Amino acid sequence: MQIKEIGGEFALIDRLSRLVPSRCRELIVGIGDDAAVLKTADDGRYQLVTADLLVENQHFSFSWGGAEEAGFKAVEANVSDIAAMGGEPTVMVVSLALPRETPVETAEALYRGMGRSCRRNGVTVVGGDTTRGGAITISITLLGTVAVDRLCLRSQARVGDLIGVTGPLGASAAGLALVQRDLPATAYLWQKHLVPECRLDAAPILAPVVNAMIDVSDGLAPEVRHICDQSGVGARIAAAKIPLHPEVIAAAVALGCDPLEFALGGGEDYELLFTLAPRNLERLRRTGLEFAVVGEILPAADGLLLVGASGAAGPLHGGYNHFA
Repeated sequence: MQIKEIGGEFALIDRLSRLVPSRCRELIVGIGDDAAVLKTADDGRYQLVTADLLVENQHFSFSWGGAEEAGFKAVEANVSDIAAMGGEPTVMVVSLALPRETPVETAEALYRGMGRSCRRNGVTVVGGDTTRGGAITISITLLGTVAVDRLCLRSQARVGDLIGVTGPLGASAAGLALVQRDLPATAYLWQKHLVPECRLDAAPILAPVVNAMIDVSDGLAPEVRHICDQSGVGARIAAAKIPLHPEVIAAAVALGCDPLEFALGGGEDYELLFTLAPRNLERLRRTGLEFAVVGEILPAADGLLLVGASGAAGPLHGGYNHFA
């Protein structure tokens, strides 16, 4: 049986998690969120642990980007998970697999990129491993902390919550699609794909106000789905309210597709998607943080809906699946 036949990446995670110990006295939140949450000796803070893996020609390619950009992106993807929990990153462990013929300069460039992101986000590298492999592979484990009363989980959405996102979506996917079709990508789109910057800056503003939160790594649609699955609720997204940069719309015109496809399923935007009670909307606006309200949380029986420009509602589809 192939992985795609059981439902892909997340169905596989569910099956594999049943085969290993997944509970301990220190565990607050385990498999299923952006990071694991552990008790610490400090009763006022939790420990956060996340891990991510980037593989050459799957997550990055030297056909259109350099090693330094790949290293930068690898760290930003992990920091984004800590941000989605309302936390702050602290220390990082890096493991690197390299083909035998890899130039030393390539390895150094990877680490220069990682160093740039670490300095941007206040992260210290404390160890790791290197080995030979068939393709360049970057594996990062990142630790962080979060105040107990600021912890944000996917499971905290409530019926009636508004759904918001911290910025425009779809730029990374649009830039990549243009380059793959041998069409020119603007500097904005290409930077969003090669060196995306996560929204760690927004996390401390959102954490005291919002209920559920997740980062947009696989596209808007699957992130909404993750929140709804974990919270036992449904959702309605208004297509007209999804923020799209004008250059994403222009890319879709050049490619002959709907720009919403990039936002709903493109991924690697690393914005933060969140839910909050309507009574907190004005409080969040007063912070000055830019965000867009794109929908609302519904009872689970209503399902996951996308409302088009005509007002007609259909299923909310889309999202990247590694094993599709």
